[in-house]
Amino acid sequence: MHNSFDELIKANQSCCSKSKVAYENGKRLEIDSKEDFTKIRIDDCLIASKKVQKCDFGFVRHLNDDFYFIELKGKDVKIALDQIISTISIFESTIIRIPKDKRFGFIISSRNPLSSTETNNLKQAFAKRYGRLLEIKSREFKYIPK
Repeated sequence: MHNSFDELIKANQSCCSKSKVAYENGKRLEIDSKEDFTKIRIDDCLIASKKVQKCDFGFVRHLNDDFYFIELKGKDVKIALDQIISTISIFESTIIRIPKDKRFGFIISSRNPLSSTETNNLKQAFAKRYGRLLEIKSREFKYIPK
């Protein structure tokens, strides 16, 4: 268990980079900010186990220790959300504790087959139980931190 993001990054340098872009199979999330961020490859790096669900990437926002959980997905948004929730749980129990109001979830899918009502319900449930914000976008998303 790590006590700070700096400690986590130092212990897992091979999984980390100074990038603000997560890209996989045509899906892309870019953080539009001059601030300092560290990208962490979670799937097959920070969490190598094939037995657990986990999201693809995480970003540490160094200004205030916000953490962005990123899943780049085909079209199964609900599975993507399960992967983010599972990753939060693994982080809480074995990697680093992140306060709920510092957790953000981002799902970038090739398309979202859910209705806007279903999408809003997922966002509200996430905000109530797991983190501050959940964004669900198609293909590409440029996020500007507030």
